[in-house]
Amino acid sequence: MLSREENELLCRIGAETPMGKLMRRYWMPALLGSELPAGGDPKRVRLLGEDLVAFRDAKGTVGLVDEYCPHRGASLALARVEECGLRCLYHGWVIAPDGRVLETPPEPEEMGFREKIRARSYPVRERGGMIWAYMGPPGLEPPLPNFPFCELPPEHVHVQKVKVDCNWAQVIEGVIDSAHTNYLHKDLLRPPAKDQDVSVYRGVNIARPSDDGQPRIECRNTNYGFRYAAIRKPTVDPDKNKYIRVTLWIAPFYSAFPAGKGWANIQGMLPIDDEHTMFHFWRYCFDRPMTQQERDDITALSGFKPGVDIVDLDTRQLRQTRANNWLQDREAMQNGTSHSGIAGANIQDIAVEESMGPIYDRSKEHLGTSDIAVIRMRRLLIDSARAHAERGETPIGLDASAELAYLRAEEATIPLAEPWEPISAYGDLSPV
Repeated sequence: MLSREENELLCRIGAETPMGKLMRRYWMPALLGSELPAGGDPKRVRLLGEDLVAFRDAKGTVGLVDEYCPHRGASLALARVEECGLRCLYHGWVIAPDGRVLETPPEPEEMGFREKIRARSYPVRERGGMIWAYMGPPGLEPPLPNFPFCELPPEHVHVQKVKVDCNWAQVIEGVIDSAHTNYLHKDLLRPPAKDQDVSVYRGVNIARPSDDGQPRIECRNTNYGFRYAAIRKPTVDPDKNKYIRVTLWIAPFYSAFPAGKGWANIQGMLPIDDEHTMFHFWRYCFDRPMTQQERDDITALSGFKPGVDIVDLDTRQLRQTRANNWLQDREAMQNGTSHSGIAGANIQDIAVEESMGPIYDRSKEHLGTSDIAVIRMRRLLIDSARAHAERGETPIGLDASAELAYLRAEEATIPLAEPWEPISAYGDLSPV
């Protein structure tokens, strides 16, 4: 467990907090590029507790600026999108994508008033279908993240994003926790058919060659964070083999987990503020474009169907909430057709994460051996946030951007005596 002071350090991401300062040193996936058509409506964006507005002007340039006009504070979400920026409805001030004030119509031009003022703005870049934002000190921007999906054609990539009503750390901890899959996702895991690759989608199920609910966890630190193996007994020849499932934690809030041959998954937990998170799920195919059926299967497995589960595409609000008990079907639980009563793997995760409350008090925990990866992530982040705040040290994984293109989360069934470390080994630092 963490002390309450450590829990606060881990969870709080305001601009003056140690974790907030750390987070601001990374490029963050602020928006999907498709959410900002040229000349389209400005869009409210809340990142790391700050109220911002994103827009793409008529020339196609993207801006990310303070929501509130530097004149009298009117919301720029109401502004007109014009050729060179946002025109505030209140007094006609025009704010450029980079925060420069281009026009102050009520003020005499000869006074040079507009040249003395600048709206708060943040650098943005587009890559891999995402608009990435940097909110840290100017001049210290790291290279853009180079995840594999960034280099693939859009036809190869499926991305989903939804709002989660709890702290970001609760969400990332759920992703790097392998043991829960045998229980929370019990309905979705099925033994593979003959000659079938493991972890291949079959409708709304995942094939896995093990039903071992007590995985042994072993971690290895890496340049980007760490990777860990969940070691299970396979359903076939458990006296000879072991089933290895390698998951990656990529600082500060990403995780990659196995997806089957030719496929990959990455999830990212962008802090909206201390008590809300924007959950991103990228699934992609390296070798070919996805079929529509494959996209539909991903949506069905996740439980993120637009218009059904995602009821507001602007805010990415889910229909399943604490208020309706995440639409848990107790009758299905009683008649044996559903273990959890909650449909969709990611909806199941979100339900238990939100059920802990907005920020869980980790001083109340009782951790076990299955929590080794969660413990490792917390310690690495807390130590890095302190070192960055107190001594100016480079945040964990910040220099590993170029390596991200080579990362793979893999799984395999191997002989008992064979080491698991060669699986997904890129970036390994130590045997710790």
